Amino acid sequence: MSRQFLSFASVLENNLEEKSKLYKETSLQHLFLMNNLHYMAEKVKGSELRVIFGDEWIRKRNWKFQQHAMKYERASWSSILNLLKDEGIHAPGSNSVSKTLLKEKLRSFYLGFEDIYRIQTAWSIPDVQLREDLRISISVKVIQAYRTFVGRNTSHMSDKNIRYTADDLENYLLDFFEGSQKLLQNPHRR
Repeated sequence: MSRQFLSFASVLENNLEEKSKLYKETSLQHLFLMNNLHYMAEKVKGSELRVIFGDEWIRKRNWKFQQHAMKYERASWSSILNLLKDEGIHAPGSNSVSKTLLKEKLRSFYLGFEDIYRIQTAWSIPDVQLREDLRISISVKVIQAYRTFVGRNTSHMSDKNIRYTADDLENYLLDFFEGSQKLLQNPHRR
């Protein structure tokens, strides 16, 4: 009977893998798998099935959903976090910072963040703890990179180039994964 349960769980996981491919966005594929693998592990852990599946099976599912969480973050955030690196902000043939290139990188970051915000506020992570853990992980990376970039280059920018404070972005990240699409409202626009 134990083998039948394990076989059933394996078929279920394979079906989830196939269903994830129905999503066009790679980051949503990983979010779907993360959500479902976490759900499976939690249901087994909190039931009599734990005796049948065992703690090793649960650990492997936890490891798998954590891998999908990391892949989600890479797929969603790598390209816009790369915009917050100093590479490419120097004027050609010079060591001085190009205000135009700096302004363009920051503008591209804001557009990318706003696009991710619009899309991913509509996505849902039903498990409250999983949702919070992912938000915290994203926040640590995004806010630190943003603060560092703006702080390092603040003398080369005017205040009108900075659309959002780090606190604004941090608050916006709290809207993610609630299942209700939103548009970003910039409190600092004049």
